[in-house]
Amino acid sequence: MVTAANDPSSRHPVEHIVQMRGRLDLMQLSRVFSADDYERTICIGTVTRGRPQMLSNLLKSYSRLNVPDRVRLHFIIIENNETASLGQAIEDFREQVPRSSVQYELETQLGIAFARNRALEAALASDGDLLTFADDDEIVAEDWLERLLAAREAQDFDIVASPVRFAPPPAAASRWNRMVWSGMDRMNRNSEAKSVRLLKRGDARRIKLATGSWMGNLEFFRRTGLRFDNSLGLAGGEDWQLWSDALKLGARTTWTPYAIASETVPVERLTLRYQYRRSRDHSSVLIERRKCKGSKTISLQMLVSILGRVWTLFYCILAAPLTRGSTLVRAASCLGSIVGLLRGRLGFVSPHYRTTSGS
Repeated sequence: MVTAANDPSSRHPVEHIVQMRGRLDLMQLSRVFSADDYERTICIGTVTRGRPQMLSNLLKSYSRLNVPDRVRLHFIIIENNETASLGQAIEDFREQVPRSSVQYELETQLGIAFARNRALEAALASDGDLLTFADDDEIVAEDWLERLLAAREAQDFDIVASPVRFAPPPAAASRWNRMVWSGMDRMNRNSEAKSVRLLKRGDARRIKLATGSWMGNLEFFRRTGLRFDNSLGLAGGEDWQLWSDALKLGARTTWTPYAIASETVPVERLTLRYQYRRSRDHSSVLIERRKCKGSKTISLQMLVSILGRVWTLFYCILAAPLTRGSTLVRAASCLGSIVGLLRGRLGFVSPHYRTTSGS
């Protein structure tokens, strides 16, 4: 569990300039709108690296958001890179959202957890009330913010999340790529349907909340000091870990099927190899975390988990002719998770996010 803020003692000069520009935006906005004009501030957080076109698409969708009454939006964009490269894109976005403030900062320590923590700290420093996250390879629906807010307000939840659905495959996708997309979409929709069933049964606490479409109550993070786990480095899995840690701290969590985000899937991800690697790397993180907790039954749990995955693997392979090959995606995912569990048990954690896909 991580409850310590990032150490800001060493900052790149460009990073300092970018951060100061964000603070100036806040000061300028405060001269235009007084505190009495708004009930609260919602910070819209985005972490990005190496995807300028995808980020541009997300920002355009942000500019079309329906803004609830008496709400001020403060956009926080964290570039997780060695040098700042988004200056013009940020200036263009500022022109698209003249009634909102835009804060752009550089986080030079590579790793999603570092960047998400940077966004969280910026939101807290801005005296924001709520923080959202959407990924830089997504676009959000016009009512996305309204729907998240309505779900959170229903019972004053601390964290709420919602589905991320796959956008149609790109025009350049081959027939094989489209088959892989179909398998990914099938798995994703099955996962969404499971979340809907849990929600209807009143078991929303059991739904794992990812930050691809997410809203958090900043008061909860101020009070508990909870942060994303920087020790995960480039491995990922920081959002599910935060959800797990938040529950232990008494967080009230839920999920809504109505706030929709759509993920653009580049051709590079539409391969069985990528699905294998992604599952392998995430499973390595899972078993490593359990080892760190000193679980006495980890070997037995892993054995049972592997046996279940082996059964699913063979079932998916045998079912492939009947599903036009779409179950091969789940087979690749199962094989990757088996290898990942074994690698994690031996101490190997793969840096899945060392490179990014998409543009």
